[in-house]
Amino acid sequence: MKMNKEYYTWTKKDKWLYSISTIPFAVMVVGTFCLLTKYSLYIPMVWIFLYLIVNVFQAGCCVGCPYRGKYCPAFCGVYFGNMLSGVLYKNRQFDLKFYKKNASGGEIALTLFLLFPLYWIFLSNWYYILIYFALFAVHILLFMPNQCKKCSFNIICPGGKAYQTYCRFYKTH
Repeated sequence: MKMNKEYYTWTKKDKWLYSISTIPFAVMVVGTFCLLTKYSLYIPMVWIFLYLIVNVFQAGCCVGCPYRGKYCPAFCGVYFGNMLSGVLYKNRQFDLKFYKKNASGGEIALTLFLLFPLYWIFLSNWYYILIYFALFAVHILLFMPNQCKKCSFNIICPGGKAYQTYCRFYKTH
């Protein structure tokens, strides 16, 4: 599989839209962190550790990306893997096998990150679960159409492929 060689140059408008799309995610993270601290300080620390693991896997996916170390919308838009990639994999070249391992690990870690706090959120109040997923869904709905369709890495990125599949499905129905 080859990456798109036509690199999109992100505009100020793209970056502004990206910033707007991160607001629901930030509210979700801060709110969840606050809820988790009611039960124990260890629980939010484990959750943040999962977030860091997602970023390490993201860093592996960023090897070979034209945006590595620069503005990058990355994995749902709120991860710093592209900067971490330059530190962890400074001299590594793109390798599809390495990429796929990191993409799979990242998808699993992201799923764990999203599911881990659900028990304690539910204990706080069952409808907070709805708010939690609604905020994440709003983030994705704001992020993907404005970032994924323009990204030069979208032919290989799991999020970019998901967005392209959605677009093809939407056009045929």
